[in-house]
Amino acid sequence: MNLLDRLKFLAVFAWRSALRHKRRSLLVVSTATVGMTGVLFSMGFSNGMVDSMIRGGVQSGMGHVQIRPAGFEQERKIDRRLPEAQSILEQAESLQYPDSLQPVHLAPRFEREGLLRIGSYQEGVIITGVDPAKEREVSSFDEWIIDGQYLSESLETDSTGIIPCLIGKVNANRMELELGDYVILTLGNHNSESVSVRAEIVGLFESPMTGVDRHTVLVHRSALSNLYQEGTSEISNITFLTQDLSHSRELDVFLEDSLNPGLHAETGSTAFEILSFFQLQPQIETMLNYIDDIKGIIYGVLMSGFALTLLNSVLMSVFERTREIGIQMAIGTRKSFIVASIIMESVILAMAGSITGLIAGGGLVALLAITGIPLGSFAGGIEMIGSMSTVVYPRISADDISLGFYVAIGMSILASIYPAFKATAIQPVEAIGGRH
Repeated sequence: MNLLDRLKFLAVFAWRSALRHKRRSLLVVSTATVGMTGVLFSMGFSNGMVDSMIRGGVQSGMGHVQIRPAGFEQERKIDRRLPEAQSILEQAESLQYPDSLQPVHLAPRFEREGLLRIGSYQEGVIITGVDPAKEREVSSFDEWIIDGQYLSESLETDSTGIIPCLIGKVNANRMELELGDYVILTLGNHNSESVSVRAEIVGLFESPMTGVDRHTVLVHRSALSNLYQEGTSEISNITFLTQDLSHSRELDVFLEDSLNPGLHAETGSTAFEILSFFQLQPQIETMLNYIDDIKGIIYGVLMSGFALTLLNSVLMSVFERTREIGIQMAIGTRKSFIVASIIMESVILAMAGSITGLIAGGGLVALLAITGIPLGSFAGGIEMIGSMSTVVYPRISADDISLGFYVAIGMSILASIYPAFKATAIQPVEAIGGRH
C-alpha cells in the first residue's frame, strides 16, 4: 500500500468515526462555523474601518500627496503658509507626469483656524479657501451638496464685503441655519490680529464624516487671502490626486525628483516638503500595521471556543472507543495510525466547519459590504478618529480567508494532540477486559 492509498484509507476511517457520533460532530462543526463567521466579520469590519478612514481622508481633500511648508510633518500646524507657493504651483502644473500616474489632478488650498459664529453659538472650524474649479478634481465637496450650490467663480465677494461660504449640515442643524443666512467667520491675520467677515451660506454639504461636517467651512481662496492680508494670494498646501492610493509613493518620489532641483535655488532646500497620504495620516498606517500584527491573535481568540469544544468532543470519543482502540492495538495496529486517525478526524470536522463558516461569514460580509454598517449612534467617538465615515462597509481579502482557514486547521490539530496520545496509553488487555 503506497502513501496515497494509506492517506485515503486513513481519511475514510476518520470520516466514519466522525459520522458515528453525528450529534457530537454536528456540535463541533457548528462551533467552528460560528467561530469562522466571527473571524471573517471582525476582520471585515477592521478592514472596512481602515478603508473608511482612507476614503474619507482622500474625499475630504487630503488627496494622495501634498506639498506643505517644511516642518509640517513634525509640527502639524495648518496655519503655516507655503513659501513661494505660486512658483511651486506653476512648476507642478507644468510637469509631464508619467503615464503610470495619469490622470494627475492638483489644487491649491489656504487653511486658517477660526470660529464660525452666529448669535451665542460658535464652533471652532478650519476655514478652507479653495479654487472651486480645481477643488472639484481633488475632493468630493461638490458631490456632497444637499442644498444650495457649490462655490463658483460667479459667487464672489459682493460690494458690501460679504463672502459666500459652504458649511456642513451638522452645524446648520445645530445653529438652526438655512440657505441665505449670514454667519460671522473670525480668524487671525498676518499681524496676528483677530479679523472677522460676514459670510452668506450659499450651500450646505453632508459628508460621510461627522468631523468634516462639523469643522470645515469652505470659501474662495482669494477672499480668504484678502482677509488674511489684502492683495495677496496665499497657499497653505497643494493637494495632488492620482489614479489611486497605491500610486501615492510613486507620485511622491516623482515630485521630489522633479520639483526640488528647480526650486532649491529659489526657495531654499528647506522651504517645503512633499508628503504622501500615510505621512499625512500616520494613524491610519499605524492601524494597518496593528491589524496585521494582531490578526493571528484575533483569529486564535475567536477560534478558541471551537478548539475547546473539539478537545472535549475528541476526548469523549476516545473514552467511548476504549475497547475498540484496545482491540486495534491487540491485533497489531500501530500507535502512529491511531494518533493519525484521531488527528485526521479533528481536521475533517474543522474543515467542514471552516467551509460552512466561510460560506456563512463570507455571505454576511458580502451583504454588509452592500448595505453598510451604520455607526451614527457612535458619531461622537467616530469624530475623534477623524476622517472615518459613520457607515462602514466591511471587506475581506483572500489573505484573511486563507489565514482563517489555516488557523482553524492548526487549532484542530492542537486540540486533538492530547486525546490522540491519551488513546495510545490505553492497555489492550485492560481495555478488552472492560477494566479501563
